[in-house]
Amino acid sequence: MKKAVTLFIIMLLMSSATFAVGYEKITPEYLKSSQSTSYELVNETLAIIFNKIKPQIRTNKYPKYFVDYKLIADDGTQSKNYKYVKSGNAELLYTVDTNELKYVALVCPELQKCRILYDYPEGKLHAVQVYVSKDEYFTFGPDGKYVDYTPYVKSVHEKVQKNWKVPKRKQIEALAKGQKDLLVQLAVTVGRDGNVKKMLVLKSSKIRDLDNNAISSVKLAAPFDAFPENFFNDEIVITLNFNFSL
Repeated sequence: MKKAVTLFIIMLLMSSATFAVGYEKITPEYLKSSQSTSYELVNETLAIIFNKIKPQIRTNKYPKYFVDYKLIADDGTQSKNYKYVKSGNAELLYTVDTNELKYVALVCPELQKCRILYDYPEGKLHAVQVYVSKDEYFTFGPDGKYVDYTPYVKSVHEKVQKNWKVPKRKQIEALAKGQKDLLVQLAVTVGRDGNVKKMLVLKSSKIRDLDNNAISSVKLAAPFDAFPENFFNDEIVITLNFNFSL
């Protein structure tokens, strides 16, 4: 009997330990007043999220591929590189080009707009994004550290701009044949070493020569700088716009 009671207590302790490590408390890197006028609101949201956050979740219940699911209406915070599908209290982010599930995002309706992103299928915490508006949001790594992508993205834009050989006006007019909307939008996936891993045309000008011109500009500009040490991603996707409109 004594052995049975002892075994029960051990099992109970093991069960409690398993439950205890289900959540972690992480001290995030809070924003400073110089980084945003809404820094207090962002910091309040961070304090709540990272006070009790799961470092890993189960993802096996989510479908691996997108199959004509109803999409979530874009509130201005969605990336054009993904399709967003609601599943309970989660958002499923499927890549536009392969229709594969990339991230599972937990959302907290009671808080400032935010997404807690987990990698699929591993289920490991990937990042926390807190939105102030559709034009202003902040990304924090799984360790709670703030990651500012702006300088790196800006350097990519500038390098591509320098290598963009815009066709002469008469050539564009001949190709356009009266067409006004000549915007080409590319999603460029850059790896940790600065090399371009893939490109996807998010919006075509419907004129092959102009689309190819935009793609060639990226190829000429690559490779880009390697990621800074504080980047936790193995790759990032950067959206580039090429406007050939007359």
